[in-house]
Amino acid sequence: MNSYETTIFSSEQQNTTMNTDAIKVSTGFIKINPTTELYYELRSPQCSQVTSKVIMIMGAFATLKHFDEQAQFIVNHFAHYSTPIEILTYDHRGIGKSLTTTSRVRQTTRILANDALCLIEKVWTGNESIHVYGASLGGMIAQELALLLIKSKRLKSLYLGVTSRGSYIRPMAMLGHSVWSLLMPFLIKKDHERMVRDVLLPASFSATALKVSGERYATLWINDYNQWWAFDNQDACASQCSAAASHYLSNDEIRLICSVGIPITVQISLKDKLISPKKQEELAKLLNAKTAIFDQGHMGDDDVQKELFRAFIQHLENAN
Repeated sequence: MNSYETTIFSSEQQNTTMNTDAIKVSTGFIKINPTTELYYELRSPQCSQVTSKVIMIMGAFATLKHFDEQAQFIVNHFAHYSTPIEILTYDHRGIGKSLTTTSRVRQTTRILANDALCLIEKVWTGNESIHVYGASLGGMIAQELALLLIKSKRLKSLYLGVTSRGSYIRPMAMLGHSVWSLLMPFLIKKDHERMVRDVLLPASFSATALKVSGERYATLWINDYNQWWAFDNQDACASQCSAAASHYLSNDEIRLICSVGIPITVQISLKDKLISPKKQEELAKLLNAKTAIFDQGHMGDDDVQKELFRAFIQHLENAN
């Protein structure tokens, strides 16, 4: 077994509830190896018919809660289509409710993609094709997951938001977990309010968006800090830094993804301070992808949120 391969172990019992939109939300934990257990949520319409499967992969340091509104919006949109959609979201190992006793290891996007594949194979026991969505670090993981799904001919479409292929020359990739751990106290403020106001808000939003929505997000994130962010777990954050710094989608891998002929969309934010818009544009060009371009920062403000949701809906409608 290669170092990045995992074996699916038994899962805890799944819990199911119905929310106010009559969307079924199933939650549970999947033990993918003896030391790692992933928390997931599965949103599906209240029907028994066949559904299209979508996995949404979160970016660095953030919990699946960031996807709640988008996943709900999309499942509702497709609820009365001939083929409704169900959406799987989850917390990465060591993030949010997902547990690991080996967070002090060198993570890669391939390791995290294998986590996602194990989750898919346990939650959806059939051999259905999968729509893959990934944002930021999640977009890098989505690229690796796409390569894994191609092997079993299960990749149905690929949507990559505010992400890149990485860089061929990756000096930061040489930093192990121990070095990243030493850097974390300089990058993460212990005071939650200062972390939100001084780091997260200016890094995530454009100056214009901050004027409109900054205070709302400040209140939201400060009041429920650990429900949204994982910065109090510095080991997990160091591991994710290592994964992002070492990611690179090679030319051969790009050609393989393009050769499958599935719909690909790359979402680009022109005012992104975290991932260069030029790197986002490069990825779209290399993959010959459709683009959804927004004059926003790494995250969109309230005014553009529904447009971001609809860009993914349009992608799914074209892919089904």
